[in-house]
Amino acid sequence: MDVATLLTTLLTTLLSGGGVAGFMQYKQNKKAKELENDKAASEQWRALYEEQMKTAQALREKLHEARALLEEEKRQTLMCRFYVCEKLDCTDREPPHAEIMKEFKQVFEK
Repeated sequence: MDVATLLTTLLTTLLSGGGVAGFMQYKQNKKAKELENDKAASEQWRALYEEQMKTAQALREKLHEARALLEEEKRQTLMCRFYVCEKLDCTDREPPHAEIMKEFKQVFEK
């Protein structure tokens, strides 16, 4: 076999469709695999994002509960300070705002 026969055989094989089609099929398979990898990566990122959003929502709910608890404690502390007695050395201890509270009770009873 001489060079011309080998070259002719090679060109005939490539141009008859087997070589060109194989090359085109290789490119399409490569692109399909890349798209499949991109899709898998996108799904993983979406799952991670949704998980993070659930975690953030749970933390927001805990923060809301903690703020509500703190607000209730502040309200109770203010009420205790409102009712604290200033007379420390006698037996008839009264809150300093007893008159105001009596007036409120009278208004609300009416």
